Amino acid sequence: MGTISCETISGIRLFNGLAPGDLRQVAGRLELRRFAADEVILARNEPAMELYVILSGRIRVELLDRSGQILNLTELGIGNVIGERAILTDEKRSADVRAITEVQAARLTRQDFEELLERMPLLYANMSRILAAQLGSWAHRHQREESEHREVITNIIGWQLLPEFGEFPGISPWVRLLNKRLEHLAGTRSHVLILGEPGTWKDLAARLIHFHSDDNRPVLFLDCAAPPPVLGEECAASESAAQSSLLLGLAQEAALFGHAPEGAVYARRVRRGMIELAAGGDMILRNIDCLTPAVQEELVEFMESGHFTRRGETKLRSTQVRIIATSGKPLAPMVDSGKFNAVLFKKLSGETVELAPLRERKKDIPVIARSLLKSLNAKHHKSVRRLSQDALNRLVDHDWPLNASELYQVVSRAVVVCNDDEIHPEHISLQGHPFGDGHFDLLTLPAVERLARNPRFPRLLRYVTVPLFLTVTLYTLFGPSLNNAANLAAWTIGWPALLVTAFLFARGWCSFCPMEAIGEYLGVSSRVVRDPAPWLRRWGPTLSFVALVLILLAEQATGMFTYAGATGLLLFGILSATVSADLVIGRRGWCKFLCPLGRIVSLVSRISPLEMHSNHNVCLSRCRVDDCIKEKGCPMGLHPSGVDSSDHCVLCLNCVRSCPHHSMQLDLRNPTWGGFNRARRGLREAFFSTTLVGVVIAAKGTPLVAGRHIEIFSRTLWSVTDYLVALAIVAGFTLLTLLASATVRGTGWRQVFTTSGLAYLPLAAAGLFLIFFRALVEGGATLVPLMIDAFGLGGRLDAARLTPEFGTLRLLIYPLIVLAALFSLRILGKLQRQDGLPVGALAGHRFLIVAAATVFVAIL
Repeated sequence: MGTISCETISGIRLFNGLAPGDLRQVAGRLELRRFAADEVILARNEPAMELYVILSGRIRVELLDRSGQILNLTELGIGNVIGERAILTDEKRSADVRAITEVQAARLTRQDFEELLERMPLLYANMSRILAAQLGSWAHRHQREESEHREVITNIIGWQLLPEFGEFPGISPWVRLLNKRLEHLAGTRSHVLILGEPGTWKDLAARLIHFHSDDNRPVLFLDCAAPPPVLGEECAASESAAQSSLLLGLAQEAALFGHAPEGAVYARRVRRGMIELAAGGDMILRNIDCLTPAVQEELVEFMESGHFTRRGETKLRSTQVRIIATSGKPLAPMVDSGKFNAVLFKKLSGETVELAPLRERKKDIPVIARSLLKSLNAKHHKSVRRLSQDALNRLVDHDWPLNASELYQVVSRAVVVCNDDEIHPEHISLQGHPFGDGHFDLLTLPAVERLARNPRFPRLLRYVTVPLFLTVTLYTLFGPSLNNAANLAAWTIGWPALLVTAFLFARGWCSFCPMEAIGEYLGVSSRVVRDPAPWLRRWGPTLSFVALVLILLAEQATGMFTYAGATGLLLFGILSATVSADLVIGRRGWCKFLCPLGRIVSLVSRISPLEMHSNHNVCLSRCRVDDCIKEKGCPMGLHPSGVDSSDHCVLCLNCVRSCPHHSMQLDLRNPTWGGFNRARRGLREAFFSTTLVGVVIAAKGTPLVAGRHIEIFSRTLWSVTDYLVALAIVAGFTLLTLLASATVRGTGWRQVFTTSGLAYLPLAAAGLFLIFFRALVEGGATLVPLMIDAFGLGGRLDAARLTPEFGTLRLLIYPLIVLAALFSLRILGKLQRQDGLPVGALAGHRFLIVAAATVFVAIL
């Protein structure tokens, strides 16, 4: 606050002509106030306790209408007075006054203002002149706006009905047939009924029928759902539903057939109806399903006889008008239920046009979007020339529940916010994006997209994995049998890294798998056969899973955690099998059908938060080559449209670099959603998931059953009996899961097991990870000393100082088991809600998950 001098206010109109003494008295009561830009100076609905005189800056008066939209009533600047009318009328303020820029204003309290008005007649006269000038300005503006409104109403008859396009826009076969049909209907005088979902541009089809006509006939338009009111909106707003229906019928009748002066309470003068005005031409009736029954009967009578009467008259009037009606609702069910006149429906449906929703003709979306740019540029004073490929992809990918009308709004907003000549994805505002359907496309991040389009990524990682794999394999084969650093690293770092990578990056590990890289280096260059032998397609996944089970049990049975030679033989055996299978089947043949490591990676990848898939809508509507990815080197022989329904995608990113339409998406998603993909759900996959839980229990629980203590680094070789016990545990747990699904009689158990089996996957993956994680916790500390000795650096480095302590990581084991069990239970619960699992089966599987988690706590 501050003082204000007489010189500051002497030029303000409100204080013109005041004597110096009066001016000093006014200045003494004024307080200087400062307001920041966008700050509210006077608030709506507040009592009038002050007024302001603007000394610098600009303000605007805002009004909030019934729909919640803020209307800018006026803008004022230096010398204007605000807040005085509310004081004079003793009412609450009706609008907000907000600063546009920084504002300095002189504040005068209500008490001071009223006292000054009584003491200074000239101040009162100045205020009267200001109010009179404002009143005259408002009257002039109202007269001008009314004139403009009449012009707009007049133009509605012609300009609004001009089609935005010379033909219905699109390139799909359906659109071509529609345009031929519309041209045919234009040459007839038959009534036409146009049906379609909201926003399918039924009005445009109606307009094209009229404007394709050769002769110059009049055309009028009426929205039956919102005809011009006859008693005023303020009256209709307070009526009951029945009274509102009556008023709607009166408004429809008056709009269509007119009325005589004094022919009704609302009739003050002659009104010619639209049917009369459109004589010899066309009458477009939007939302004809909203016509009241009484008006439907009058319309039927007119269509049958060609005669009508105005309300309040008895004189018959004759005319010929073609009715082009549109409806967003199917009328046949309304006829059956008695809500629509059957005779009217019969007369209109002789020529019926049904418009397809936009989601069924997505090839038309890019054409419509591009064709809108010209008119939208003129509307918004922009110069946008095109839409980028990625922007078009976003449009094509949307389902458009409001069809072309929604598309128009989206493109219009994009033109408004675009400051370049090209619309990009960030300009496209679609509800649900960027996390549409719970996904977020990482390729929309520039850094990720640059990395994905780098032709050397992720193959570059092979320069790390291949040397490490060869070093570990050779050192386990030819190095020390016990206390082998490579062996310890393989089980405490390699296996956990494989499982963590599978969870975080799906099958990304396979894209830089060292064994496949070595096979490729040795000359395996032919791609996997596109049509493998039937036995391989049918039994390959099962064989690979059986091999995985045997490997996981053999790791414990042969003491691989302790004896390096056994580990070396395992790694060399897998490498040899990989190269041999690829030579016979083709490159990636082992990876795709027979690899046991690939099997566990593909299973864990189902619950990964990362998912590669194509934009199906782009592939279907924009792609011209069905085998584009196959022709450009997908190592697994996949097409983009099949990536998300296959376990074979290895995230090599070739498809991202090859697709000219930018169809591929690398999505972050809810990990639980992997269990809901019906395309990747089957009896075999459910069997794998449940069996894997049994394998974890058998691998660590068999020594307990045999009467021995659990060994993290086992030195005791299993006997044949131990093998049989382990297999019995695996089979027993799998049988229990089958029995839990068999609460349903008949063959329904198969569907229940297929649905619920994948819920065990998070628990199985966690148990498998913890087998190796526990080894890291208990023995990982010896890895550094062993590596120092292996490299011959024992005399130079102090192993004790470099050895980390992993013991505290033991605290993570139990929380991980609990989280995995909750993860499995959550998937099971969602599957129950989605597919309706029987109550008994649901309870059985929940019990087994909790029981398995309890066993994990005991053995891990």
